[in-house]
Amino acid sequence: MTHLPKKNCVLIVEDDAFIALDIEDVLREAGFLVTGPAATVQEALTLLQGSECPDVALLDYNLGDETSIPVAHKLEEMGIPFLFLSGQVSSVVLGDTDLDPVVMSKPFVPNHLIETVGGLCA
Repeated sequence: MTHLPKKNCVLIVEDDAFIALDIEDVLREAGFLVTGPAATVQEALTLLQGSECPDVALLDYNLGDETSIPVAHKLEEMGIPFLFLSGQVSSVVLGDTDLDPVVMSKPFVPNHLIETVGGLCA
């Protein structure tokens, strides 16, 4: 296993429990610490107020009847890098947001996710 940088706590914001568990398993096996998953914007914002702020966040774009854009704005305000990991990549890329995020589509390739998250943590 490769050694991860000291910053390696990842917040998962995903409303599908099975996908969240899959992401969490992949990241934990790679040596990352995981917080969450948060299934709603409010849950994510509450976790960001906690004492263990993440070093990077993975955001599903659609969270039921809301989007994770408010979480992305809060992360940007806090200086925490994030990645949209979503089946709605076209919506994100086509300008539903004024952010310039890193975007990865679902289904994801585990090694690509690990490399991308590691890069964001560096």
